[in-house]
Amino acid sequence: MPSHSPLTATAAAGLLATALFNSASASSWTLTDTYDANSFLQTSSWNYSTGTDPTHGLVVYQSADQAKQLNLTRVENDLFYMGVSTVEEQLAGRPSIRINSQKSYSDGIYVLNATHMPTSCAVWPAWWTVTKNLDSWPIGGEIDIIENANDQYDSNLASLHTNGSCILPEANNGTGIIAYQDCGDSSTGCRIEMNGTTGASASNTGPAFNKADGGIYAMERSLGSTGNGIRVWFWPQGSAPSDLASGSNSVNPANWGKPGAQFAIADECHADFGEHQITFDITLCGDWAGNTYEQTSCAKTYGACSAQVGYNGSSFNEAYWAVDSVRVFSTGGGTDNAANSANTASVSASSVSAENAKGGNGSSSGAMVAAVALPWSVAALVAVVSAWTLVA
Repeated sequence: MPSHSPLTATAAAGLLATALFNSASASSWTLTDTYDANSFLQTSSWNYSTGTDPTHGLVVYQSADQAKQLNLTRVENDLFYMGVSTVEEQLAGRPSIRINSQKSYSDGIYVLNATHMPTSCAVWPAWWTVTKNLDSWPIGGEIDIIENANDQYDSNLASLHTNGSCILPEANNGTGIIAYQDCGDSSTGCRIEMNGTTGASASNTGPAFNKADGGIYAMERSLGSTGNGIRVWFWPQGSAPSDLASGSNSVNPANWGKPGAQFAIADECHADFGEHQITFDITLCGDWAGNTYEQTSCAKTYGACSAQVGYNGSSFNEAYWAVDSVRVFSTGGGTDNAANSANTASVSASSVSAENAKGGNGSSSGAMVAAVALPWSVAALVAVVSAWTLVA
């Protein structure tokens, strides 16, 4: 007579139920951190860079205290404002802001609610994530979620930068247009122009974004053999899916429709992306905005890019971010790099201050049943339940 293990038919059924739940919620992500307007002023949450701009912009990045003194950062009407100096003459470089999150993240959903982004000639703004080991860049990777320069493009540009030969396939399930496929190219990376026909693309960048009171961007990083790659969505204010409402503790991108940009590199380029920090910056001129300045109408207005930066402070009145919040959903999702989770309703959102107090990413260990069930396929567990039901 075969010996019986402690696993009973009832326990096996429990395993199956857990697996079915995990399968159904594989695309769902649970809230990890919320950065509201006031958190951006806290150096425990955000690091203010004061180093030289790595893209050779004509800016002088300010510390948190200096930025406040120069009125480059402030909270007003529950929005965090960060911008460049509008003092008319700044010949040594124009004071500006570059901040990155103190915490690092891997796979997850990154959501930005903003009402204004920096615009103007010479301006090169970006919201992005990048390897926390900047000295080794591009090893570890970079994801540019929002980017433009000189207001040159009517639609947002989303890009990836990697080390080595990560190539974006021609197949594209998003609404945007692939501009460059080589993610390892040191200058452009692989790029998608979010100029789809959904209607949202008409206001996803520049002055049109600001005139429409901004909107919501969401980036999904979902790598490995079970992932969806890297995807970016945009919705004008008031039109985002209901699970992106400010009080939501979980999101499911399976219900969001086609993204404006889809980088289908989930498995192929998995190893090219490490832990990332969330970054905002506003640089001026530099390797991109400076080199393309004469290709725009900017040169007719100001002459040289350096002349605009040095002598025309009032031209930067619109060069600021106004941010309602950034939220990170990094628990669940069913990918190799997601934070550990039992995927149960008891997993709740944590505040940034609580996470900083604990240290680390606050990952939770599931119950023993969930820990056993997660590596198994649902089909395998069906067989287990059937077998143990017969011998019960």
